[in-house]
Amino acid sequence: MAHAYLQIDHVSKRFDRTVALDDVTLAIGEGEFVFLLGPSGCGKTTLLRIIAGLEEPSAGRIIQVGQDVTRLPPSRRNFGIVFQSYALFPNLTVYQNIAYGLENRREPREKIRARVAEMLELVGLPEYASRYPAQLSGGQQQRVALARALAISPGLLLLDEPLSALDARVRANLRIEIARLQRQLGITTVMVSHDQEEALTMADRVVVMERGRVVQVGEPEVIYHQPATPFVADFVGLMNFLPAVACGNHRVRFQDTVLELGYGLEQPAGQPVTLAIRPEQVQVARNGQAVNVLWARVEEIEFIGPFYRLHLRLGHEAPMIAYMPPEHSSEAVISAGMTIPVELPPQHLRVYPASA
Repeated sequence: MAHAYLQIDHVSKRFDRTVALDDVTLAIGEGEFVFLLGPSGCGKTTLLRIIAGLEEPSAGRIIQVGQDVTRLPPSRRNFGIVFQSYALFPNLTVYQNIAYGLENRREPREKIRARVAEMLELVGLPEYASRYPAQLSGGQQQRVALARALAISPGLLLLDEPLSALDARVRANLRIEIARLQRQLGITTVMVSHDQEEALTMADRVVVMERGRVVQVGEPEVIYHQPATPFVADFVGLMNFLPAVACGNHRVRFQDTVLELGYGLEQPAGQPVTLAIRPEQVQVARNGQAVNVLWARVEEIEFIGPFYRLHLRLGHEAPMIAYMPPEHSSEAVISAGMTIPVELPPQHLRVYPASA
């Protein structure tokens, strides 16, 4: 990791009897883009607010560039923040909104003018300086909010679900722009989101949170392909789960079939386990001669565009979803009600304790 710019040291937060954060420790490198990802109520926004000084932790410390800032007010911390609601001043023009922080610092007028012009160019809105927020689209307002946060040249940028209020197309475009700006400026950035696609496409590292705890930290590819727990596997992407029993060595038994694994098991033979495999890793309608072949009944077929989504059932109780590319449909005609072979490649099967 790069030099640790921000350290979250054993931070906890309680609201009466509710534990919002439970002993969170995390180091964020200088220039790193880190996502706090998790469902509503997992503590990610509370953690961001504690970093910003908008909440005080019940325990623990926040250290920024070697300085303990835990008890410092927001005005004495070196950060810019962008909220979900934009929080622009409706009675100020775009120029005045962006200049607001610089004027509070009593910067020279010429310096303010030059910096605002630079920020407008950076976010692609040079011709909008004289407009008011009500005259802008949601995406444009969010760009102004981002420019305002960056205008003061903060060492840390905090983003609190800044894209969630936008429609899908605008959100996708702005996602690319924010990631580009972050790389261009090299600014340490922490972004809160419940959107897995945002995290996977934008982050250097993803911090997955559950019930106030950090359950996994890693690069997007690691979080997706090597989820540490069933919660991470299910929250980040779509995952099929199957009940099975460990057979020792590299094998498990699902229903009446022994399946090979790509690695050795920690669980002893006879112990219940949970198998996991992603829909795109299930191989559909092969010749039935490969390793780990099960027979599945096709209950429903959905055409998504880039692929067909097959709703399958293994035996009486085990549902499974598989993705089949359109070109594969020409090899075998599949329809609802059919029973087809599906292959679960050993290298793609993950095993978790049944109680996890």
